[in-house]
Parts: sequence; structure tokens; C-alpha cells
Amino acid sequence: MMKGIITIGMLLGFVTASAQSLTAKVTVTNEWKEDKIDEPVVVKFSDMKKVDFEVKSATVKCKGKDVPCQLDDMDGDGLPDEVFFLADIKDKDIKTYEVKLSAKEEKRGKEQGARGEERIYTTLQLRDKQDKHPDVLRVEAPGKSNIFNDIYMHGITLESDVVGYRIYFDHRQNIDLYGKKQRRIELPVTQFYTSEEQLAQGYGVDVLWAGDAIGCGSFKDWKKGQSENWTEVGVRGQRVVTTGPLRTVVEVYDLGVREENLIYDMHQYYTLYAGHRDMQVEVQFTPSLGKKLFEKKFFCTGVQKVGETADEATRKGHKSQGFVKKEGLAASWGCDYPDMGKKQQWAPEPVGLAVYVPKEYISETKEDKLNYLFVVQPTKNFLRYFVSFCADKEEKGFHSPKEWFASLDEWKDNVSHPVKVKVE
Repeated sequence: MMKGIITIGMLLGFVTASAQSLTAKVTVTNEWKEDKIDEPVVVKFSDMKKVDFEVKSATVKCKGKDVPCQLDDMDGDGLPDEVFFLADIKDKDIKTYEVKLSAKEEKRGKEQGARGEERIYTTLQLRDKQDKHPDVLRVEAPGKSNIFNDIYMHGITLESDVVGYRIYFDHRQNIDLYGKKQRRIELPVTQFYTSEEQLAQGYGVDVLWAGDAIGCGSFKDWKKGQSENWTEVGVRGQRVVTTGPLRTVVEVYDLGVREENLIYDMHQYYTLYAGHRDMQVEVQFTPSLGKKLFEKKFFCTGVQKVGETADEATRKGHKSQGFVKKEGLAASWGCDYPDMGKKQQWAPEPVGLAVYVPKEYISETKEDKLNYLFVVQPTKNFLRYFVSFCADKEEKGFHSPKEWFASLDEWKDNVSHPVKVKVE
């Protein structure tokens, strides 16, 4: 009798423990003709069997070896809902992973592959009198407020081990660029304001001055045949959705964007992966007034003509050149000062810019004095495109327009053919 009680108790204990973990088989298929390195893989909890416990840790294994991963809360409810990891997978190949969710916090060192080295940095900081620049997760302000100089680094900042970006917190919402010699995380040290001493130590620096141009893939309104900044906005904000060590997602949003007989909300999501120089941009719209009018609404993105207005001495032999194609690629190469107010500190920087927009969103292409542009139209209130850049200063990068332009068709094909993920 006692044996039976013990057996039942043991079984109940096993069931309880099992209910606090869940393991899934994840098959990743690369159908593209080229190998993929640091390819993003997302496993949504909604694609797994019912998760009826609070997930506090996750592990990913491939052939018994730990794969660095991260848990992400994408909807902001305080609970994770995705596991993310990066895969190296050869062309036409298939890899199988074991993904385990657990209700227990697992404190495992990076050397065991539980999280991997920090290859992503994200921050949104405030200026303060003590110069401590506290981190915050969200900043929101009335559209007419000018708090540009109250945000340290002037906006939300993202960095991979390859490149860095920031998006200005103002009516421009321009994407600014940080190029570096070495593949490492630097912005916690330089914070986009690299000193002469840091430059001498080999740190990177801001590499682009956009001015009145569109910069590298900034998203703009399109009115009367030209790009326009976001001036008529009820509320503007920026938010860290999730960050590191392998992926960061940030949100830039404008609520109550107004035009004649038209009001809508706009949410831009920027995603940057470790090992990547390119960044994905997704834009979602919610029209609240003039929904029929919004179906005919146009926007724009593209790249600026770097160094187009610079003199020959500033260009240092890097002639401004580029193109925009109906197939979805726009690119440029040139050289100019990255900050017109700090010419004595920061020398001109040669850079290459690129934007890829899938053809289904493109209405027309434009070229003006400063930019190569796509006029775009959302599909079902949504659009997605990709931005990328290279800095000539990179030790492992591209150092001429010929090299840069030659790489872009492969990049376009790569992002157009993501791996297929099956969860069992």
C-alpha cells in the first residue's frame, strides 16, 4: 500500500515538473542558393503547444550544442512571447533545433552559450543636470514640443557589432549613422560624440550629415511632389521594444498625424540583428479619419547623394555617385563632413548608403538635387523595407563605390529569401 502511495506521489511530482517546461522541435530551411550567416530565426510561443506557465528562461540546442538565444516580450505585457536566435546555414540545407522553455530562471555563464556575448546595444537616454543620462524605455511628448536637445544622443540608438544607427526625436525622424573600424560594441563609450582622444584610440564616429536630404532610408511624408517632415503630429514618441544580446527592436511613433480631411497614427519598427549592417523597417498605419482617402496616400524613402554639395577638397577623390532602380534598389557613395559644426574635430567620411524596397510598395522613383527616392504606398496599411550602409573606415568592409554597388544585388536577394521556420 505504501509503495502505491509513493509511486502515485512520484508521478504527480513528475507531471507538475513537466508542466513547468515545454520543448519544441524547430526545423530551419534555407531554400536560397547562397549560405546564410547570422540568419534571424523567430520562434513564436503561439506556434508551439499551449504555454500555460510564466516562461523565465529558454535554451536552444543544435546537435546537442547550446545556441545563444534571447527571450523577447514583443507586445509589452510583461511576459515573453518569442524566442530569438541566429543560425548559420548552408544553401539548400536544413537544420533542426531543440527549443526549451522553462518556468525556472537558469543562471548560466556566457561560456556555456546560454546568451552569448553582447553583440547588440540599444538605449534611449535623457539629459540631466548631473550628466548621468539615465536610461528610459519610452519617451512621449506633444507633437509641438521641442525636446530634441533633452534626449541624449538626440534620439533612440541601436548598435550591432558591425554598425550603429540613431533615429532623431523630432519632426525629421532622420536615421543617422555610426561607422567603426572594428567589429565591436562602442556606443556605450563614445555615445555618438567621439572625442579626439577616442578617435586616436581607434573608435568609430558619426559618418553622415543629412541636412535637408533624406539621409539613409529615413521615412518621410510625400506631398506635392516632394518629401516632407512630420510637422502636423498630435503626439510623437520612441520606445525600446526589446534588446540584446542578439536582436533589438525599437518603435518610433506618431499619433494623430493630420492632413486635410485625413488623420492617422503611424508606428515605425526598426529591427537590427547582431552580425548585420542592414536594418529592417516596418511601418504600420491606423487611419481614424478619411480611411478611403488614406488608400491613395503616398510616402517616400531613399538615400541622399553623399557629398553632392561638397567641394573637391572635401570629397577627397570620392565622386558623389549613385542610382535608383524600379526593381527596388537605391544606393549612393560619396564623402562629406559628418558634422558641419565640428570640421576641426571630425574629418570628411567616405560612406556608401543603400535602401531596398520590395516592388509591391513602389509607386514611382524620383531623383532630385539631393536624393534618390522611392515614392511608396502601403499595402493594407503596412509596408516593409530595408536600409544598409558601409563606412570606408571599416577594416572588414567596402572601400569603393564599385565594391559597394556590386554587393547590393546579393543583399537584396538575401533579405528577400528568409529561412523557413517550422515548429513541431
